[in-house]
Amino acid sequence: MKRILMLFIAVSLTYSCKSSKEVNSTASTTEKSIEKKLQQTWVLENLNGKIVTEKDFSTLPKITMNASTFSGSTGCNAIKGNLLSKGEGQVQFTNLTLETKKCDAKKESEFVQLLRTNSGYSIENNKLYLSNQFGLTMSFKKG
Repeated sequence: MKRILMLFIAVSLTYSCKSSKEVNSTASTTEKSIEKKLQQTWVLENLNGKIVTEKDFSTLPKITMNASTFSGSTGCNAIKGNLLSKGEGQVQFTNLTLETKKCDAKKESEFVQLLRTNSGYSIENNKLYLSNQFGLTMSFKKG
């Protein structure tokens, strides 16, 4: 009787471990990468309702997005991090890291802060529009 009980426990544990592995692998595949149409390079055009110029930044900021990461420039410093999609029209810039070179980019901190608070996007006429809970924050053109 003990052998049957031990065999039953061993089989149950084996099946239990296998099913939890399947659940974990399913969970990781449901983490969505961002849509293909976002996966390209975007150059900043508008920040908080104002057209940006090279007076605001040494060079115009740009972001290159891949399936789950991004990299780019704030106009002076390099930035990179992860992208998280929470469904269509939703993307967040997470784990954002920034170089700390001294620059004369007046709007750099505003740009970085808005990336951190971004939650939504739309694409129209080859332009990317980012928004947060307060509304439209930035627009980009294809780079």
